[in-house]
Amino acid sequence: MKILGFSAGSVGREGNVDRMVKAILQKSGGKSEFVKLADLSYSGCKGCVHLCARPQVCRLDDDLLPYYQEIKEADAVVVGAPVYFNSVNTLAMSFLERFFGYRHVSVPIAGKPFVLVVTGAMMLDAAEEQLRTMLGYFEVNVVDVVRFQSRVPPCFKCGRHKECTIGGLYQMLGDAAHELTITPEMFNQWEQDSDAVTALDKAAGILRNLSSA
Repeated sequence: MKILGFSAGSVGREGNVDRMVKAILQKSGGKSEFVKLADLSYSGCKGCVHLCARPQVCRLDDDLLPYYQEIKEADAVVVGAPVYFNSVNTLAMSFLERFFGYRHVSVPIAGKPFVLVVTGAMMLDAAEEQLRTMLGYFEVNVVDVVRFQSRVPPCFKCGRHKECTIGGLYQMLGDAAHELTITPEMFNQWEQDSDAVTALDKAAGILRNLSSA
């Protein structure tokens, strides 16, 4: 069984999204490939439908080009995305926009198992629904969704939380944010969250069972 894992995590090399996607691949067993989208140079869909309609795969020539064919051939796919402004980030959306290449006359990835990973400081519901809606056009089978609410806003790194009244930390804590001292222990990791660990193990188990079916 071949599983592809795509992370739209854009914070450093080993953020929560990266590590969660990698953990699902590792725990699911079998052959897998991890792709960090932030390492690639690519754009969203450019509407060049004359290129993708007959092969039923995106033909836009950039760093993502080979992966769309690999998705067609893979047994399952994992997609992880962080939440920015109550939405998945543009790395994830540009990647998924180009699934349009699959949607001509028939849908060659219809029924393919997908696991989604959604992480963010606070609100996750809208981003999860956004991913489900987007992938619904391609008739894939979303077998599970793994969520991790980190409660780690960008304010932890920006350095101006003591004067800010519009950022995520102020929304979370109000005036108490101005007195807060940021420490390394406050950067929550999914491995420390029992609900996230349980959900991730469950998702990996679903994929593992698919490989043995």
